[in-house]
Parts: sequence; structure tokens; C-alpha cells
Amino acid sequence: MGVADSMDSELDSTLSQALALCEPSAKDASKITRIADKARKLVLDYVSHTNNQQVKDVVFGGSFAKGTWLKGSADVDIFIKMNPTLSEDEFERIGIEIGREALKKYKQYMRYSDHPYIEAFISGVRINLVPCYDVEKGLWKSAADRSPFHTEYIVNNFDEDKRKSARLLKKFLKAIGVYGAEIATAGFSGYVCEVMVQRYGSFVRVIEAMSNISEKQIVAISDDYDKDIVKGFQSPMVIIDPIDLRRNLAAAISPESVGKFVLASRAFMKRSSISFFTENGNKKEKKTKGTGRSILLPNLLAIEFEHGKRSPDVIWGQLKRSMNAISKQLEIAGFTVIRSRCITDEERSAAFVFLLESTTLPSYIERKGPHIFRRKDSESFIDLNKNTAETPMMWVDSDMRVAVLSKRKITSAKEFARNILLTAKIENSGVTKGIVSDIKATNRKVQIYTGNERRLSGLVKKAVDDITTTERLIFK
Repeated sequence: MGVADSMDSELDSTLSQALALCEPSAKDASKITRIADKARKLVLDYVSHTNNQQVKDVVFGGSFAKGTWLKGSADVDIFIKMNPTLSEDEFERIGIEIGREALKKYKQYMRYSDHPYIEAFISGVRINLVPCYDVEKGLWKSAADRSPFHTEYIVNNFDEDKRKSARLLKKFLKAIGVYGAEIATAGFSGYVCEVMVQRYGSFVRVIEAMSNISEKQIVAISDDYDKDIVKGFQSPMVIIDPIDLRRNLAAAISPESVGKFVLASRAFMKRSSISFFTENGNKKEKKTKGTGRSILLPNLLAIEFEHGKRSPDVIWGQLKRSMNAISKQLEIAGFTVIRSRCITDEERSAAFVFLLESTTLPSYIERKGPHIFRRKDSESFIDLNKNTAETPMMWVDSDMRVAVLSKRKITSAKEFARNILLTAKIENSGVTKGIVSDIKATNRKVQIYTGNERRLSGLVKKAVDDITTTERLIFK
């Protein structure tokens, strides 16, 4: 057996083991199908009982309908197709009413995408009842209108080998932490995985393609898309939706997720291993020194607070935007933010964690003014800074510009964060209104501290572990 044959044999063995982890058994499939049919019947019965003429059909969608769901993590999407003449308010009202009443015997939650929908659990299986308009292809009125067409496209184009490849790809991405389109993950959705398999033909070919990706890579099943529209897409890679050629499926995928996928693909092509398909296979290695605590802890700034209950997508969106705003404020103040993370238990507790170059700044900073030949500007700069306690020194530098040594008002990142978040300044900080309201409502419960001030626990520890560790599969 040659070296190439040996490598192929090793890869085949790895994929065979991986399929056993992600392919549901006949018993699993039978159970999910039974629950899915029960849920759909309850919806149909309610629609029939209320004689609702606005509902045109009730159909399965998502990975269940396409036969690409992962063992142990099946969700069932049921789309309630409605009359396209309905107003948005009526569309939402009817969709929520059907979801609540049809599955009223089961634990349920209100979820939000572009429109609200009901999520319920039957025998531990998540059922998503999603309203959409019954429209012709291309005449979209809501974001969910494309979903039945996505299902139809994959069902019509996939055979058993492609279904296996889609499952392998989902399992691979899940193991490296970039599977899922929800805001918390900003990764690759199930449908994106299926489109990539359709484009390249198999799991291995997808991995090969990602290993050799070029900047602004365009993934398209056909070349019929509008090149001018694609030029306007601002994402690390572009994935064209085959049922809507004007839509970029990669728009919500973060640069970090794309980067992890690329590096993990390259690592897998060098050394295939079942570890790439197990979530603990990518267990991160914490950098420690002496005591076993992370050597980066002194440079961490943590902010813990409580928030009101709302949809996961809503709270995650607010947290991420607020985290970015606080990062920007820290940078403006002179603190260098290396990495940052937000985290929530999706119930009431949340935290921001910032890894800084330093949590303290020098007491003084040099500030350069205008060139002396810009007379008015240089005089204004001098008048503004002379004879102030914050400016102990002023001089002309070698570039013939006026320079001053200024005293910083705040040199502690902790104090700066408190000054921004626990005063009226929070209103103009860029923090979202929802998080502003949360912090104001629980002002006394907001905790702001650096990593060496206390033992880290709970949500903060999880966030810290994420930003101070190395992903073994990619970097070892």
C-alpha cells in the first residue's frame, strides 16, 4: 500500500466513524417523524376547527424535511403558509395565535426572527411554528417565505451521499464552534452547509475548497447571478442563494467563523481525525503559569449585570452591539482592546469581558497640536491648554508643532467603565437602549472588576475561558 493509499484509508476510516456520530438510527427517525406528524396534525386540526381561510398550507421545512438533521439534535420546522394579501399585523397575529393555540398543551416560547413565531417542545423535540406568505418564487414578502423553496430545492437535488456529506459538514462545524446562524454564534446555517455540499459535491470537496479559499471567495452553484450586485456584498466570503440569486447567504457569518472554518479545514486535510467531529475534541488549552491561573487575568476587565427576559436573538443582538460600543469607548480613552466577549444565560444574567493590553494607563500623555505656521490654530491650541492643571508642560517639537504633556483624568479601565455605564453618560455611550434600561434598573447589582481582583466564576469564567485559550484542533 502506497502513502496515498494509506492516507485515503485513514480518511475513509475517520469519515465512517464520524457518520456513526451524526447519522440518526431508524429508531431515532421513527420517533422524530411521529412527533413531527403529531405537531403538524394539531396545527391542521386547529386551522380546520377555526375555519381560517387565510391559511393556504402547512408544510415541513428545515433539516427534518430535507433529511439532513443531526443525531441527537433534531428540530422540526413547520411553516404556516398564509394568504399574501394579509397585512403584516394580521400575518403576525394569526401566526402567533395558531402556534399558541394548536400546541397549547406543550411548553412554548415566543421567539423572534424578522417576525415572531412560536417554539414548543413535544417529548423533548423542539417544534418551530413559523408563519410565511404563500408566494411565488421571487415575490418575497417576509424573510421566511424563501424557506419552503429552500426545502424543495435540497430535496430535489440531494441523494443519500449528499445527505451524508451535509451531516458530516454540520458535525464538523459544530465541533469547531461555528455551526448555527443565530446571532450568538454568527456561524454557518444548516442551509448554507447544504448549499456548499451541492456546489462542491461532497464533504471532502467542501473541506478542500475551504482549505484553498481566496479573499472574497464567491460560492455559487450557477453563474447566473448579477456580478454588479455581488460586488456590493461586504462579507469575508459570498455564498449565493440558489433560489434567490440576489441574496448573500454569508452576510451574517462573522469573519471569525470563516477564519476558523478555513484553518480547521487546512488542519483536517493534513491530519484527519475523529476529533474534528466531537465537540470535546476541540477542547481548548488554557495558557497557564505557575499557579495554574491564566497569565492574562490581570489584563481582563469584567462587567456583570442583569437583564430583562426577552428573545435570545434580541438579547444577543443588543449585547453584541453594546459590547462593540464599549470597546470603542475604551479605545478612544487610550485602552487597547485585544479581544472581547459578551455572554448571557438567556434568562437574566449577562456579562461583558474585555482582554486589554493593560487595565491601567500612564498618568500623562503627549498631545500634539498644529504646526506653528498655522497661526490661528496654534494660538487657539495654546490658549486652550496654557495655565491648566491638566497641562504641566508645553513646548515646540522638532516638527515645529506645539506639543503639551496632559494629565489623564482617568487611568483605570475599571474606573472608566464605571464612569461610562453608571452615570448619565451611558445615554450617549452607544450602548443599546435595551441594555441601558437593564443597567439603570439594576444599577446597584452591576459589578465591574479586573481579573485579578476576585475568583472568576459563572458566566464570566465561561467568557474568559473562551478568550484566553487556544483551540487545539486548529492551532496545535
